[in-house]
Amino acid sequence: MSLVKARIQGNATVVTIPKSFNVKPGTEFRFKKGKNGTLILSPSKKVPDTMEELFKNWHGKYQTPDDLKDWDNAKPVGEELW
Repeated sequence: MSLVKARIQGNATVVTIPKSFNVKPGTEFRFKKGKNGTLILSPSKKVPDTMEELFKNWHGKYQTPDDLKDWDNAKPVGEELW
């Protein structure tokens, strides 16, 4: 556990994250105030801006999950759009 002190910087109150926590600079967080004044920081998941960005680290073939394979051969039973 580390002890840090809040300070004013411009128009904000700032708390630093100790370097020993290995937080990558530029990491975006969701911030909320919990019960009893607890402050909670959670890394946010950035939504990709482009399809290229979405798949930039993917080098494989799409495989349909087992629980969805039946959908490939499903026949319409009502007024589905095809």
